[in-house]
Amino acid sequence: DLRWHPALPHPHIPYIGPALVGLITDAKTRKPVSLHQTWINADGTKPSVLRKEKKARMLLGKHAIAGGVIRLWPDEDVTHGLGIAEGVETALSLAHAFQPVWALIDGGQLGKFAPLPGIESLTIACDNDPAGITGARACAALWDAAGVEVFITRQQENDLNDLLMEAA
Repeated sequence: DLRWHPALPHPHIPYIGPALVGLITDAKTRKPVSLHQTWINADGTKPSVLRKEKKARMLLGKHAIAGGVIRLWPDEDVTHGLGIAEGVETALSLAHAFQPVWALIDGGQLGKFAPLPGIESLTIACDNDPAGITGARACAALWDAAGVEVFITRQQENDLNDLLMEAA
């Protein structure tokens, strides 16, 4: 549910550039609910004009994303375990060590991610900020209460993607 667009126009500022576009679907029903867009340079950094404006990531306007995920691996690959992260880049970084992986868009969504049938183990890539830590702990509590084995990553950097970018 993730695609690359080589020249996506930004809806709010005069910018056209490469972007990742993720289809957000309901975690349980699999129905499409919105699109998530991340403008990103070939080297993995955000375009400087978008960093200054804090507009490198966007959802389609007026779309509810509650319960939504970006499935980076198809459902048939989710058998016993699942890895999750807030953002697409962090989820893809987690995929270097664990698969299948889904992105949950933000810390609030992460904290409300309810257990799904058949998943026996959940790995959460925790962002090292208040929203990430709170979301990861809330998610872990929900899944632990359902009898699922839960692992949470921790790192000094803000997220796993930052850690891998520094190592590269």
